[in-house]
Amino acid sequence: MEYPDDDIGDVFRRMEASKFDFSKEHIVDFYAVFATEEEADRIARMFVADECRYVNIETRPYEEGGMELEVSKKMIVTYKSIFELQKLLTGRVALVTGYLDGWGVMQE
Repeated sequence: MEYPDDDIGDVFRRMEASKFDFSKEHIVDFYAVFATEEEADRIARMFVADECRYVNIETRPYEEGGMELEVSKKMIVTYKSIFELQKLLTGRVALVTGYLDGWGVMQE
């Protein structure tokens, strides 16, 4: 399959090469890091308020300082689904002092 020439596309090409099963739902974890617990909690509350059902929304201290937010969603893994959730997280992170710290999915 063809993927855009960007970070997400690069990951998808590696997943495809390793025979990732794109036909079934997987839990995908998205991460962001914030300067303070208050900022992380503010963004976490936005995800809690969404009508979408997430598997997990959790904040915890980040090893290198600050707070980490993990948002996990069970989904069919497509370029579009990853791009859209990452875009949503990016927009929310921009409201405070934070940055995206990637996403991941376990290959079974």
